[in-house]
Amino acid sequence: MSEVSPTSRHSQKKDYPYFRRVWINIVVALLAVSFIPLILIGGGMYYYSASVLKEKTLKSLRMEVDSYKKAIDQFLTERIMSLTLLSSKLSLMSLNKPDTLQTVLQSLHRELPWFQDLGVIDDQGRHLAYAGPYDLISKNYKNALWFKAVMKHDVYISDVFTGFRNVPHFIIAVKQVSNEGVRIIRATIDNAYFNNFVSGMARQRKGDVYLVNKNGIFQTSPRPGGQIMAQSELKGLERFQGIKMEKRGDHILMTVWQEKVPWLCVVRSDWDDIFAALHRVRNAGVYAFVLGACLIVLTVLLTTNHLVSRLEFKRRSIRFLDQQLRQTSQMASAMPQSYGLLREIKDTLANIDVTVTWIQDLTQKGNLNEMKESLEQIESEVLRSRRAIDKFLNFFRPDEPAPIITEVNVNDMLDDIVEFFSRGLRFNNIGVRRDYEFGISGIRSNPFQLRQVFQNLILNAMAAIQTDGEILLKTYMTEDRVMVVVTDDGPGIPEENMEKVFSPLFTTKSEGIGLGLSISVSILEKLGGNISVRNEPERGASFTVELPLRFKYSGE
Repeated sequence: MSEVSPTSRHSQKKDYPYFRRVWINIVVALLAVSFIPLILIGGGMYYYSASVLKEKTLKSLRMEVDSYKKAIDQFLTERIMSLTLLSSKLSLMSLNKPDTLQTVLQSLHRELPWFQDLGVIDDQGRHLAYAGPYDLISKNYKNALWFKAVMKHDVYISDVFTGFRNVPHFIIAVKQVSNEGVRIIRATIDNAYFNNFVSGMARQRKGDVYLVNKNGIFQTSPRPGGQIMAQSELKGLERFQGIKMEKRGDHILMTVWQEKVPWLCVVRSDWDDIFAALHRVRNAGVYAFVLGACLIVLTVLLTTNHLVSRLEFKRRSIRFLDQQLRQTSQMASAMPQSYGLLREIKDTLANIDVTVTWIQDLTQKGNLNEMKESLEQIESEVLRSRRAIDKFLNFFRPDEPAPIITEVNVNDMLDDIVEFFSRGLRFNNIGVRRDYEFGISGIRSNPFQLRQVFQNLILNAMAAIQTDGEILLKTYMTEDRVMVVVTDDGPGIPEENMEKVFSPLFTTKSEGIGLGLSISVSILEKLGGNISVRNEPERGASFTVELPLRFKYSGE
């Protein structure tokens, strides 16, 4: 024994808001399908492009820093070579001539305006000759650190210091050994020229280039602030190979050690300036994404809204057609009952006719009491006919424009329907057995639509029995639902048709149109109920209607 429920096979949601919910789901799905690949592909391409561009930018910056380092080393190398060449050409005899070294210094200034002064010093730290703006001829450097270093290493470049002149400067000293003995050519580098040379290398970008010694003391002036011989932010420096990069705030700090002197070349660059091209690519990508997103969203919204509007229009048309089909189904179901109604009206008219004839006879006899009784009988017959016609017309009452939810007594409604079909039931010798649970409280629902459902089920039971049978009407209540069972003792429903009984236009009756059960399913779904069917052993088909105690609207 199998039980079939249309709502167990599919859920039919038929309200207009459903289309808007579907529209929202479609819009979300389309936007997700559009944006997820766009974000993944665009984000991946941007990430790859940004990585490549960033790598190339940093590589270019490293090459630039290396070029700064080489330029400074070359500058110092050229100064050393100039002093070495000068030392080899000057003899001790020529230095004894007055103004010889001054002439050499002036000659150097015309071509190389780097040297501030020149001095020739013996191995005891005494000046053999001096040319320059300071009075240093009497100074002895035997105990100076730079003197000891140049005597040991032949060539020495000092850190910036003040010395006897109390002015920040640094010196380049070269030791020359010849037949005439040991002498040192010492030159002071013009610090202003050197500082401009170093800081001017980074003028093409927002940044700075400066030098610090191993203790982090400025050897040249940085642009953002700081003075020569002041302490920088770099401390405790240790020599390393290659170029080191470090991000500090909105700047990048790239450092590399000089080859000719233990100074650290520091290149400070503005992050936004370095990656300006990358930012332009990012901004262009963002603008393209926003524009594309606006076009996608606009297209999706307009297209789907148009389609949903069309669906809603079609749904209204279908709803109107559904109402027409329901009324047609009611009329078709009522046709077999019209014969009984007409016979009842015919009998009523016959009774009235006999009564009128009787009244005519009584008029001649003058019996007023019997005439009064006859008139009352006519009135009773007219009232009975009016009630029969009202019941028949109620059967054709169209659906209300809006659900009317009231208290409904299911048992009374079933009795009323049975009374309406009473003549047809008696004519076909079909009995009705009631098994009601009388403690059932009234439910809140739409009485007009419920009546149509029960009428369809009782009519189907009568059609299945045809003649000489019985219909069982049973009601009972569960925790939150009222159950109505309509069972006939006809032949039942073939198993191959069990899945089709609730389908529209399916019928096994030659005079039926197959809309009654499908309309009942639609009504019950709107009322929050359900319907199922099964074949009872030794009986026919049994239809079970489940109704909520309180109306649960599920759409129209």
